Amino acid sequence: MTHPPLRLWILDPFHTGSHASWSKGMCQILQEAGHEVTMHTLPGRHWKWRMHGAAATWAPLMKDAQPPHVVITTDMCDVAQLKGLMPRTWRDVQVVTMFHENQLTFPWSPDDPDRDNGRDNTYAYVNLSTVMASDQVWFNSHHHMNVFFEAAQQWMDAMPKPHVPFRAEHMRAKSRVVHLGLDLQGWERHRGLVTTSRKADVPTILWNHRWAWDKGTDAFLSFARDILERNIPAQFVILGQSFARRPNGWDALQKDLDRRCLQWGYAESKEAYISWLWECDIVPVEPHQEYFGLSVVEAMRCEVMPWVPNAHAYPETTPDDVAHLSSDQWIEALLQGTWQRNGRQRASCREQAMCFDWSQRAPAILHLLTRLTAESR
Repeated sequence: MTHPPLRLWILDPFHTGSHASWSKGMCQILQEAGHEVTMHTLPGRHWKWRMHGAAATWAPLMKDAQPPHVVITTDMCDVAQLKGLMPRTWRDVQVVTMFHENQLTFPWSPDDPDRDNGRDNTYAYVNLSTVMASDQVWFNSHHHMNVFFEAAQQWMDAMPKPHVPFRAEHMRAKSRVVHLGLDLQGWERHRGLVTTSRKADVPTILWNHRWAWDKGTDAFLSFARDILERNIPAQFVILGQSFARRPNGWDALQKDLDRRCLQWGYAESKEAYISWLWECDIVPVEPHQEYFGLSVVEAMRCEVMPWVPNAHAYPETTPDDVAHLSSDQWIEALLQGTWQRNGRQRASCREQAMCFDWSQRAPAILHLLTRLTAESR
């Protein structure tokens, strides 16, 4: 059966990093399927203000626009506010919210004063009211959906009476797991392009995540310091997005690694980034939260072996035949030569990563949207 083309708006309140990659990928697959897509974005900074103000920023754009069938936005938008500000002509528009992360279970930085004075509850409730107001809710992993609803009911029950009628099981009924889509095609053409003094018989250790506390910089720093103190042969490639405020000890690491560090800092292009991934052997990470693990999947695409705990979303995103390793096992695994990948492990990592290519994810997403609009008519 051929479905008529849909009109869709994509509203990305925090257009940077994985959020931007996902919204642009969504726009592309929807347009390639023949749908009409309008995308509006806001800069990926001041996330707290985005949660408060994104909806009001976009509402005037709707006044004279033809209503779409579906608005797709993210957890950084207050959907209850967005729906309240929509023109009357938009009353039948379906709103889908993609949860990349959530402020209910996301570990707040120890340096953020909002955590100590209780203002973090404000952002948790924005996410909760967004779930209540959305017509469909997408989570980027089963892990994410499960921890969110477990915490949501507890949070609501702890609030003053009369309680908001939020029943997690009812909210789950309109929730779906929609793993992230990534553009992973043709990465082999970037292999072998880096000219370095890399030693083939020495492990090359990768960091390709945000330079932020929640990604487990403390565990990685401890691992690197241990390697230096024991003088264990190893090389490092340090990639990922940096910010004005960096984790304690991070800047000093570059100096301490000295010649062991083959690359330090954000890659100048996507092609350069992929080329560096191909140079690495292992990607050890033990985050304080991980709802999907995009950077690990990208590393696996280049046959880099994940050293990750049996926790978070990793059981969903990493191969079954590659052992989970927590940070207290990394040094021993390094000494035992576990970093040396065989052909089977390389293939498993590559094939697992390709499960998240847009070509694999698009059919399920398109089916969800066409079914949602059909049911709402």
